Amino acid sequence: MNILIQLLPIGIGVLIFVAVLLLLMLFSGQGEKMLDNLSGHYLEKLKPTFTRLQIRIQPAQFLMIQLGLALVLFTVGLITGPDVLTKLAMGALLGLIGFWLPQRWLIDQERRRAQKFKDQFADAAALIGNSVRSGLSLPQALEVLVREMEDPMAYEVYQVLQQTRVGVPLDTALENWAERMKNSDLEIFVTAVTIQRQTGGDLGHVLNTLAATVRQRQKIQGQIMSLTAQGRMGAIVLCGLPVFMGIVLYFINPNRMSLMFSEPMGWGMLLLSAVTITAGYITVRKIVDIDI
Repeated sequence: MNILIQLLPIGIGVLIFVAVLLLLMLFSGQGEKMLDNLSGHYLEKLKPTFTRLQIRIQPAQFLMIQLGLALVLFTVGLITGPDVLTKLAMGALLGLIGFWLPQRWLIDQERRRAQKFKDQFADAAALIGNSVRSGLSLPQALEVLVREMEDPMAYEVYQVLQQTRVGVPLDTALENWAERMKNSDLEIFVTAVTIQRQTGGDLGHVLNTLAATVRQRQKIQGQIMSLTAQGRMGAIVLCGLPVFMGIVLYFINPNRMSLMFSEPMGWGMLLLSAVTITAGYITVRKIVDIDI
């Protein structure tokens, strides 16, 4: 234990040096090349998301931000605390939070984009329907949509048109679009277009009806969101407050809170708290999550 205490300042210094080095390498080509070799699989998973969200930084730079923030918070955790075990436990906890925060931001950007696409869909379906009824073909109607609407709808439809220009059949390009977006209204749209192209019929009328149905669903969904807002906020507060207060109390009185990390009973209480908080959050979300 004494050896660990003596080596602790050296370890903190090394972590600070590595964190600063990662931040300096953030916009360095060498840093990106090194991370490409070490974390190729993770970066390959990030690239489609970054392309779809049109984020200006590169996936390798995003990973360096994650690692740098995790190391900084890990170092903060090592600085605080009365004993080595508590320092390591708090450092690991803060390090995981630091790595998770940028990922959470990325997930939030995906969610906002999906919601904006969902809000645009009724207008897009109506625009395509009116264009088809005015005499345009479906590809021409999609080109009108790209010119008239904003992202993300315009970007996604442009990707569909790009696939058709390189030889992909339109039905296949639309199916790829539905698979990529995971949107139930879009799946109905693709099914309607595919059936119409195979059997014939008034596609414009079908799309206008679909647009009216989507608008009605969105109106009802908005009412449900308003009625369940208190329940969702209550779930966030009830689950976040224990974690927040635990961190605050740790910095106010580390000697008392260190018992949670240094004693077996403390570890058991933390595990039980994590299980009950997670179960409570899932239960409340299931209650307020109403699908129409």
